[in-house]
Amino acid sequence: MRKIFGISFSKKLFALCALLALVIALIPLYRLTLYAVPRYDDFSYGLNMWKAQRYGYGLRTILTVGYETALGFHYAWQGTYSSIFMMAQMPGALGYGYYFVGPVLLITSLVVSVFFMTVVLTKHYLKAETPDSIVLAVIVTLTLTECIYTAQQGFYWYNSGVHYVFMHSLMFIMVGAMVLLSRAKRVWTGFAGCLVVAFLSFACAGANFVTCIQGMLLLVGFILLLALNKSGKILWYVPGLIIYVFGLRLSLTAPGNAHRQAFYQGYGAIKSVLYSFKAGAENLWKFSGPFVILLMILAVPVILMIVKKTESGFRHPWLFTLLSYGFYCTGFTSSFYSMGNAGLSRTWIAVSFTFQILLFANEIYWLGYLTHSKAADRLRGKLTLKVKHYVLYYLAVFVMMLAAFHFTVDKIGAVSSFGAYYYVHTGEAFAFHQEFLERVRIIEESDHGTVEVPEYAYKPWFLINKDISEDPGGEENRIMAEYFGVRELKRVSREAYYGE
Repeated sequence: MRKIFGISFSKKLFALCALLALVIALIPLYRLTLYAVPRYDDFSYGLNMWKAQRYGYGLRTILTVGYETALGFHYAWQGTYSSIFMMAQMPGALGYGYYFVGPVLLITSLVVSVFFMTVVLTKHYLKAETPDSIVLAVIVTLTLTECIYTAQQGFYWYNSGVHYVFMHSLMFIMVGAMVLLSRAKRVWTGFAGCLVVAFLSFACAGANFVTCIQGMLLLVGFILLLALNKSGKILWYVPGLIIYVFGLRLSLTAPGNAHRQAFYQGYGAIKSVLYSFKAGAENLWKFSGPFVILLMILAVPVILMIVKKTESGFRHPWLFTLLSYGFYCTGFTSSFYSMGNAGLSRTWIAVSFTFQILLFANEIYWLGYLTHSKAADRLRGKLTLKVKHYVLYYLAVFVMMLAAFHFTVDKIGAVSSFGAYYYVHTGEAFAFHQEFLERVRIIEESDHGTVEVPEYAYKPWFLINKDISEDPGGEENRIMAEYFGVRELKRVSREAYYGE
């Protein structure tokens, strides 16, 4: 038994196994994208593309439609220009068979950005070996994809996902780009990195307010660290900072914000900050849960391998945790300030991403602190601790995950890959998709007056949260009616429609 359980994987082999596990976990998520359909704000923000693509589609159409849509909403509703530019590219406007491209973009952007940022940070600041950084990046990526706050609004609703998942992913890429820029050794690489950071700064400044605020804090904080270290490369970040301030001002001073604010009653700045700290504490478990904790336990061996070779002493861990908590709470501040509450569920997607990333950052910092503490030095004098990828350890964590999954009531919502697998293999996703296509056929073949469509018999949660209303004056009804060019649109029961 000792020989069996004493077996360990080599680092390279374990890195390959980790990558394989990530690919397998992503397959159900990608497969479900084939059954996603446009809904609600997809139709309003994609209206200009729906009209323009009839006369041709290309780069000029993309830029023109994106600019006109962002400009229109700038004066009518909100100033988040980069998000709206992307919302205008709603793939379903090119044909309902292309809508899956949007969810594929959302999933891919999150996976690539988190993986990229984790590898860059661990290799450049912790001097991690490539296999170790890959394994940790896979675990962090799995955490954010599998434990996403709501896969429905994060992955399978393009309008919502592009505002929060895609834009927050750009912020993660910006963080990695900032670090790489600080390591640039040639003028041309520095110039290229400066352009990338500047472009991403402009994009993040026009994103949702969670992303734009946290992105600004990260950029300013990184510049201050460079200043404290007396780095001569600080000038490479000045263009990005100037552009970020310009973009943020453009977003926050949009005339449409005042019109939108008329529908909400927010708090003052101080009260919003105080309520943010309260909301942060109240939602700690909601954004973590058993699967996040177990994935953090899974990461312990590889983190120990990394930090034991790191020269940093990981000083003042309590201060690091305190700053992390404050940064996480900024995700609630804009919602309290603008709406008087902690935010919508889709807003919490971005907040939870930040929180989960910070959980791993604190795990690394605390394990690094304990590894390099004086107590650890005394302990190492008495015994030699060898940290390896032992089979028994990962087997035990896997068994705990199975147990947690068994006792979880909402299995679909708890693990996104299982939820996607469930809806595909029960046939609900396919049946729902066919009902949507039938609804489109009914609308397009109508006389464009008052159109009645049957309610959905299948409503897979990942693909739809609610149907249109029986009232043609409902907001979603009016949006769809304008998109399809009919006077009124309303839902009726299946019995009433089919005369059953």
